[in-house]
Amino acid sequence: MKCLVMDYGGSAVKYGLMDDASNLTDQGQVKAPLASLEQFVEVTGSIYDQFKDQIDGMALSFPGAFDSETGTLIFGGAYMGLLMGKSILGVLKERCPVPMEIENDGKAAALAEAWKGNLKDCKTGAAIVLGTGIGGGLIQDGRIIRGKNFSAGEFSAIIVGGHSFLEGTATFACSTTGIVERATILKGAKREDMFYMPMLAQVDPGYADRLRATAVGPQYPDLEMNGFALFKLLEEGDPDIVRLYNEFIENNVRMIINVVNIYDPERIVIGGGISKEPRLIHDLQEACKDLFKYTLTVVRSVDVQPCYYRSSANLYGAMYNFLLRRAPELITH
Repeated sequence: MKCLVMDYGGSAVKYGLMDDASNLTDQGQVKAPLASLEQFVEVTGSIYDQFKDQIDGMALSFPGAFDSETGTLIFGGAYMGLLMGKSILGVLKERCPVPMEIENDGKAAALAEAWKGNLKDCKTGAAIVLGTGIGGGLIQDGRIIRGKNFSAGEFSAIIVGGHSFLEGTATFACSTTGIVERATILKGAKREDMFYMPMLAQVDPGYADRLRATAVGPQYPDLEMNGFALFKLLEEGDPDIVRLYNEFIENNVRMIINVVNIYDPERIVIGGGISKEPRLIHDLQEACKDLFKYTLTVVRSVDVQPCYYRSSANLYGAMYNFLLRRAPELITH
């Protein structure tokens, strides 16, 4: 069996062909079709047209909370303005008349790890993906735990601090985008697009000024801040970035401990582009050795590992979701 696998992101749509043995070929990407519903359908259809004679179906990974049974987008994600309240599968079925299945992007990443990644030998596991927010999912026996409102494993909403709304929530305190935006403010640097700071300005107008006032190191007004620049400053020992990074690690450990206390999985895997930084996983592993520093818990240790799959994880997870729903007899590990 072979599927067209597609991962809809906020800036691009990644795609490829994948068979039931997880062989991925013909990868490509196009700009995210966010201008209109018609553009969304036509861009998807044009990709389908390239492969329609080679595939048995389409497996989609998509941002936002939605009913994965009907494909109806409930809330959130980059495509909310186009598709909220609509069945994505229903919108596409006439243009792409093949069997289709859809899964939330974070849950797709978790499924990829459960299929052939670093959760494949675990009865219970969790994947935490550090990106713009916190993606991921809870795995039991190779399947996603969804919950009543399809929101189980929405780690972004975990509270990790006693601060104001958003500031103390994992989506800001633990995400890659969150730490990069805080670094931008602390170092007086440049960043083309800010995601969280405009939201914080509405609920806590003084936040950016208070954060900037804590800076003790040099300012870099000509520096374009991103993950690479942040880790370079960290390695150079910049005092503001060192403090910010230590807070980031502590916040992520708090999020991990929340997951441990609620679900007690065999293993937690950490993904997202920032997980490629060699020291991140090591620092999280070391910090997690002292669980009693953070919480009263009966859990003595937690197995934290990197995700096996990186930027293509959502494609693999989308395929595994298709197989689970359409052809479980073909699944191999």
